[in-house]
Amino acid sequence: LLDEVVVTAARSDNLLLSRAPYGLSSLDGLTLERAGVTDLEGVAARVAGLTVTNLGPGRDKLFIRGMADGPVAGQAQALIGLYLDDVRLTYDAPDPALRLADIERVEVLRGPQGALYGAGSMGGVVQVVTRAPDLSGVYGRVVVEGALTAGGSPGEAAELMVNLPLVRDRVAVRLVGYDETVGGYVDDAALDLKNSGDMRRQGLRLSGLWRVTPAWTLRAGFLAQTINVDDSQYSTLGAEAPYVRRRRLGEPSRNDFDGFWASAEGDLGWARLRASSSVQSHGLDARYDATPSAAMFGLTGTAALDQSDDLSAAVHEIRLNGEFGPRLSWSAGLFFSEYTHNRAVAVSDGQGGVAVLQQQRRDHVDEAALFGDAVYALGDHLKITAGARVFRVGVEHRSEISGVATTFDGEDELVGVAPRLVVEYDRGPFVFYALATEGYRGPGFNAGGLGAGGRQPFRAVRPDEIVAGEIGARFRLLDGRLRGRAAVFVADWRDIQSDRFDERGLPFTANLGDGRNRGVEGEVEWRVGAWTLDGHAVVNDPELTHPDPGFALGADSRLPAVADFSVQAGLVHEARLAQASVRSELRLGYVGPTDIALSPTSTGASAGYLTSQIGVSAEIGRWGVRASVDNLFNRDDDTFSFGNPFYTAGDISTPQRPITGRVALTARF
Repeated sequence: LLDEVVVTAARSDNLLLSRAPYGLSSLDGLTLERAGVTDLEGVAARVAGLTVTNLGPGRDKLFIRGMADGPVAGQAQALIGLYLDDVRLTYDAPDPALRLADIERVEVLRGPQGALYGAGSMGGVVQVVTRAPDLSGVYGRVVVEGALTAGGSPGEAAELMVNLPLVRDRVAVRLVGYDETVGGYVDDAALDLKNSGDMRRQGLRLSGLWRVTPAWTLRAGFLAQTINVDDSQYSTLGAEAPYVRRRRLGEPSRNDFDGFWASAEGDLGWARLRASSSVQSHGLDARYDATPSAAMFGLTGTAALDQSDDLSAAVHEIRLNGEFGPRLSWSAGLFFSEYTHNRAVAVSDGQGGVAVLQQQRRDHVDEAALFGDAVYALGDHLKITAGARVFRVGVEHRSEISGVATTFDGEDELVGVAPRLVVEYDRGPFVFYALATEGYRGPGFNAGGLGAGGRQPFRAVRPDEIVAGEIGARFRLLDGRLRGRAAVFVADWRDIQSDRFDERGLPFTANLGDGRNRGVEGEVEWRVGAWTLDGHAVVNDPELTHPDPGFALGADSRLPAVADFSVQAGLVHEARLAQASVRSELRLGYVGPTDIALSPTSTGASAGYLTSQIGVSAEIGRWGVRASVDNLFNRDDDTFSFGNPFYTAGDISTPQRPITGRVALTARF
């Protein structure tokens, strides 16, 4: 964990992580590179409370602190605000699974952040900060990697970074590109497929920096990535488990993402100004084998559901930070975003036949907000922060279904205030704090068939809200060799929105009712000479306290897809051997049981699983080499008991990838 670093996820210009009065963690990009971490799943193994589902690359959801709304991404807005610099990566889409290439750090801010980030940050924020273009010189890096999985297909990756100043001390650009293949490891006996589920990920990122004056800087960037997966990665429980399944059709998927952003930052004298704008587009395609529901659609053989999503967004924000004397600092800003989601769902025989059901929908969401806060120092050690966000979220919906003569048009809005209050006491090696925050998501609509007899799906989807409280502490002892943080938290969730499936397997959004989560978490790092021991643990109690009568899961139901308990630990040794800097790392973890309640009559569960990794990296001058092994004990435990909405009777598991070895070579120039 980083300590003496300025962090930005809390929207402060000069906040040191070691003094941050929040549930905030930061991981150094160089450390992640040396450990071979290239995705958020690897980040989740190193910070407390972050959960990444395992539906597959480009299809996963993120959760923080047990606040989870379901296993799949649909029309409900994401619970976690995921950012790459100034670009928000998710709205109601899954994590685009960007490769963490040339990253400065990754920050995880826990708890609802409605006052700071607006809608869709109810669980927290994950911010990936890239390395800025460097004005000082020309240099670059090339990485090539190979991987072998026991019983699976091999994988390989190549990554390139080039930094190029264009005008001395004024203008520079930075280019990052990569091409990666991850081999599949699940066989399909019915389709006679060996090691299905190969993934190809290709990406390009270009960023530029212009230091206009010593006080003003302009930055801009472009990002494009595509992921193609030839099949899903779940298996069928039974005699052939865990790495075999039987399905009638393959289930390929695609995730394309591209975005552009620009920002200006500078000193006005009386305040610092930061203005940013970004635009993005996101395309998703996925197929599900719907054969178990073929008869419901009037088909006699195979059936397939094909879903295509096209999303676009534009976000603009202006933020000012300033001070009134030595005791009072403040920030204020304006925010506006527009977001459009076009979705097409078609059911056919999956063999090229005419679709027997088609559904088209378009959702347009705009959000405008005025936000600000003030920090007042009551003395040398005590500070109070109070802030709020005044917002409006507007929703416009239009949908049509084959066989239905009329289209449906709907409009709704949510207007409100999201407050934030923080009290911190900074005393020497300790920082104690208490805070209260709020998060929210706007209303929505369902496009498909509606329930009868007061049962969901209903046409309108109510907005939901989380109100949370937290008491925590940070410490830094033994000249910084021992440091960490701990927190206890509680969150009340009202009118939980969740993407679900009807009796035919078609998607809709439900309001599940009210829920609550209580928990405790901690992170610690202890350095002794060349050795570093780090670890974290989380205990959650996520539950549905008042089920909605239209979607009754039972008052003892758990919030889905998040373990009640998880623990991770790592041991690192760093040394000099002749001319080489050598780093060795061992990591072990356990993720507890999880439940996935898909409907009142269909549930899935994972019993918990053990994670393990060992790795060694060495650097000699311009060269570097890294070798690692994942899943040391070759465990095949179920990590995620969902993969297809048409097979929801508890017969699905997603086993751990078998023991996998990786070797990477780095050359710097």
